[in-house]
Order: sequence, then structure tokens, then C-alpha cells
Amino acid sequence: MNDNKEDVEMATITDTMYDRFTLNEEEVDRIIATPRTEIPEVNVFNDIMLSKKERIAHAANILKKRKCKS
Repeated sequence: MNDNKEDVEMATITDTMYDRFTLNEEEVDRIIATPRTEIPEVNVFNDIMLSKKERIAHAANILKKRKCKS
């Protein structure tokens, strides 16, 4: 019974991710006026700049390493 509640909550969360939002002119102006935040570069690997093929290969490598530890 608890699993069903989690399923419903997940479905609700997923559904709201794709809701469309409308902004009025005042909200748009506030967003545009918001100062930029420069995010410092860190030495943590991320795959944002990798191609899809490279991301898949990297994920496969991670899974392979986890499998070897078991």
C-alpha cells in the first residue's frame, strides 16, 4: 500500500515538471534585472560538455567499476 502512495507522488511530481508557466511583464523585468552569478569552477567531474556518446561511455564505465566492487 505504501508503494502505491509513492507511485502517485512520483507521478504527480513528474507531471508538474512539464506544466507551462506564464510570466507577466513585471516578472520578466525582474528576471532580466537579476544580477549574474558567476559560478566558480571546481575540480569535480561533470559530463555537461561531453557528447551523448561520451556520456554513455562514461556512465557505462562507472557501472562497470561498481559491478567489480560487488
